[in-house]
Amino acid sequence: MIQKLTIIVTLFVLMIGCKDPHANHTGDAAMVIKLKSLLNQQDYFRLEKQLDESGNKISPSQKLYYRAFLENAFNRNEAAAATIDSLLDGADSLHLTDSAQAALKLLQGDSYFKLFQYVKAAQDDSMVLGRYPLALDSSKIDDVKNEFLIRKALQNTPPQQTFILHNTVTHWTKDALGLKEIPVRSGKKVYSGIFDTRANISSITQTYAKKLGLKILPVSYKEGSGITGNTFKTGLGIADSLYIGDILVRNVVFQVMPDSILYLQPLHFSMNLIIGFPVISQLKEIHIFKDGHMIVPLVETESNLHDFALNGLDPVISLQKGNDTLSFNFDMGATTTTLYYAYFEKYKSEIIKNGIRKKTRFGGAGGIQTKDTYVVPSVDLKMRAKNVSLDSVTILTQKIYPAEKLYGNIGNDFDSNFDELILNFDKMYIKGN
Repeated sequence: MIQKLTIIVTLFVLMIGCKDPHANHTGDAAMVIKLKSLLNQQDYFRLEKQLDESGNKISPSQKLYYRAFLENAFNRNEAAAATIDSLLDGADSLHLTDSAQAALKLLQGDSYFKLFQYVKAAQDDSMVLGRYPLALDSSKIDDVKNEFLIRKALQNTPPQQTFILHNTVTHWTKDALGLKEIPVRSGKKVYSGIFDTRANISSITQTYAKKLGLKILPVSYKEGSGITGNTFKTGLGIADSLYIGDILVRNVVFQVMPDSILYLQPLHFSMNLIIGFPVISQLKEIHIFKDGHMIVPLVETESNLHDFALNGLDPVISLQKGNDTLSFNFDMGATTTTLYYAYFEKYKSEIIKNGIRKKTRFGGAGGIQTKDTYVVPSVDLKMRAKNVSLDSVTILTQKIYPAEKLYGNIGNDFDSNFDELILNFDKMYIKGN
């Protein structure tokens, strides 16, 4: 299974388990506890519903606080940034703890990064490091410093722009890992790029960075590799222009990695070019067909659906298992689905009864790791009325990261259940036919 190339977006909520972020505006205690819990669980779907139903049980400033996280999660980044400014510039900011103010500034930095406003994102990081050092533990400080390096290095890079002039059809193929690859044109040459919704930044080997003529920036920072937890050093490069079909994408940021990092030795396979979330999301709506073609429409499809969110730069999908509603990472850069420790804990007796305990090797950027897992014959989920069956699913028995909250990582075996899968990053919904 290919692993993630992630920037650690520190959207931590430090007020969870501590005093209320609005010390003098506690509101209804039960409602506040519920909202805190849902935010801490990164359950944005139920948080939105609960906030809408809160009425007068919490103060207006508390509503704005949680609304800011929801606006960020549902990709309304201009609104999120404005809401945070309103909270921090208003009189109610006096009632916010330092931890809450730090969390808001980091959230705002994430929204600015998604808007490709790198200078403002770097300024938010700098403010947190300078003003709220006691609100962060040492690992969080390291994360913010790492993000600051990236954003500061990009401060002279123009925002990414995508130009869609008409309905665009392109075709995808499966590589040796079973991942979808799409044709990406640079100049007169066409390359195959892995289509990876959980690659927080598009990634490329040093060899291919030279082939595509990327402008290399003078920066080096730490990167992590998904399920293995491996870390390594990487850099940044800018592609002036790329084409996906007839769609022009300008000022594309790439993580530039040593060839060895993106080479999977056991499979003798190199992930030379990975098209990640910032490019994919700016396409706004993508129709992926089982028969091997993909359509990016000029005009988006109208829908009242709302079951897609973002946790930082990671897409999150809401699915049902029986009477439970669970949130998962949505990862088209993973061959198969892997379920996390939270899923194991919730359904432990069922998993132990039906599964086989084994050591499973996970490989990706930066190397291979072996982890304790159970493998169950199948997992049945639902996306609304549609049944989704996943075969031979691996379930982890320990967390990858201490702050892990979601129930798993949904891979390419999910979309094989549909003849057509629609991803909409504007209205934030996912629909399968």
